[in-house]
Amino acid sequence: MSFGQRLKELREQNNMTRDELGKRLGMSYSTIAKYETNNRFPDQDTLVKLAGVFDVSVDHLLGNDKPRDLPETVAPYLADGLKELTPEARKEVMDFIEYVKVKYAKKDGDDKK
Repeated sequence: MSFGQRLKELREQNNMTRDELGKRLGMSYSTIAKYETNNRFPDQDTLVKLAGVFDVSVDHLLGNDKPRDLPETVAPYLADGLKELTPEARKEVMDFIEYVKVKYAKKDGDDKK
């Protein structure tokens, strides 16, 4: 998806017109239209402002937020994090992990999903 398509999608998801977005950024309708049709590309400051308006990262606007590979274990994420949680919250985390394990466990030789 191009930058312009992503910008248009975000604008429409937020029920904004090009004119409304332009006013929020201090620019014209035609500038927004040029961004959305990939006839013009915003400078760095404008990218940051756009990201702020839509509460997304600049990477998301640019299409650079590809999903990362998932780790094989959650242990590194839990080691320090669990200590900070209340006993009730720790139990909830462990219950959720058990739920996910059961939900996606191998069944009759099937591969994991």
